[in-house]
Amino acid sequence: MSIRDLVPWSRGKSPSLAPRESYDPFVSLRDEMNRLFDNFHNGFELAPFAESSGWMPRVNVTENDKAILVSAELPGMEEKDIDVSYEHGMLTIKGEKKQEHEEKGKNFYRSERSFGSFQRSIELPCEVEEGKIEAQYKKGVLNLTLPKTKESIGKSRKIPVKTA
Repeated sequence: MSIRDLVPWSRGKSPSLAPRESYDPFVSLRDEMNRLFDNFHNGFELAPFAESSGWMPRVNVTENDKAILVSAELPGMEEKDIDVSYEHGMLTIKGEKKQEHEEKGKNFYRSERSFGSFQRSIELPCEVEEGKIEAQYKKGVLNLTLPKTKESIGKSRKIPVKTA
């Protein structure tokens, strides 16, 4: 919307007032404001509702010569609410986040609850030694170390790139 939409005369004509029935600048302004708010809220999640509808933790997967390292951010969770499994080259991290907050005062009572569960499955690029997988949870971060098998350590090779 430009300032010209608010001016009651048109370009190229003498500055005489246009008939009020044919054009109302306030209707145009209202329509433009409605469009702006609709565009702003499209795809925008509000924080209180995001946790109750489920959430997805951030996961980083890195690889070195001997192991695959996975780091997952799980803030506010307890160790007992986290489930990690490995089967046929697929690492799965599951969990459920439960939060309850209760406040009592002389003239008020407030209770808030939020729940959310997640499941992330990651296909690993090589075979790992299942019996040696380690998991540590500290300060809201789950760190997994998945040692590679001896066969998969030597399988990586450099492929030369040629120009055409």
